[in-house]
Amino acid sequence: MLPETSTASSHIVPSNRVAEMEGHTDIVQECSFSSDRRLLATGSFDKTVRLWDVDSQRCIATLKDHTSYVNSCKFSPDDTLVASATNDETVRVWDVKSHRCIAKLNGHTKGMSSCAFSADGAVLASASFDRTVRLWNMKTFMHLATLLGHSRRVFGCDISRHGILASLSADTDLRLWDMNTQQCITVLNGHTGWCFKCCFTSDGTLLASTSNDKTIRLWDIRTRHNIATLKDSTDAINQCSFSSDNALVAAACYNDSVARVWDMKTLRCIVALKADDWIAACSFSSNGMIATAGAADTEEYAVHLWK
Repeated sequence: MLPETSTASSHIVPSNRVAEMEGHTDIVQECSFSSDRRLLATGSFDKTVRLWDVDSQRCIATLKDHTSYVNSCKFSPDDTLVASATNDETVRVWDVKSHRCIAKLNGHTKGMSSCAFSADGAVLASASFDRTVRLWNMKTFMHLATLLGHSRRVFGCDISRHGILASLSADTDLRLWDMNTQQCITVLNGHTGWCFKCCFTSDGTLLASTSNDKTIRLWDIRTRHNIATLKDSTDAINQCSFSSDNALVAAACYNDSVARVWDMKTLRCIVALKADDWIAACSFSSNGMIATAGAADTEEYAVHLWK
């Protein structure tokens, strides 16, 4: 059984930074690698999504149709599409090759905080400040269902390979939903502050959740129990990401100005990647690279790559 808490000290390792990519003109809220790790998508308060070539560290496209902050961006499992969720109350779906918006999904009545594809790419979920999660058919781009239950803003969502959708909210609840029935199957309690983002391991057995209570909680999806609480951060925690082999979990720690990485076996924070200013976004690639982003005191809002 894993211990309940981790309070190990971090090691600041600035020398691990391998690239700095500039272009955004405002806070970067989320970043996501394509499954083949060749591309990185970043969503920003400058109302754009940028696509970056990871090898050359060059921006290859700036997706500009949104009229408000971009809070989330995700690749489809086959890397042909990017979905972006924003404060303009829409989700847009972009063709990765042509860089064109091929669908605009309307229905939410307030801005959106997060989006996630199902493992087969057939369904997209979007989480909103209107307290709902909506499901969308990715062939027809039609609305499939609205998931009701949260009493305050929904900040994050993710979908496991087994069809379990997780959503989390300012109501401090973490809800699990059956994608087939669209029913809430359990409510996981434990966080004492607003819950922001969540991510499943690649095998769908564990879930990580972040919060402004300064912790990451790890949940066993089979038993639906909190199996560990990671407490190294001194401020709110936003985006989190598991490595592809599920050996590590990383999280963006806002005003700490670091992205912390924990070893899943020991639950020790093994490294903290130091940035110039606070970090909102972090993501693992399939080959173990980490991207981080957020705000910068230089006002260049750079995206950093680390090994």
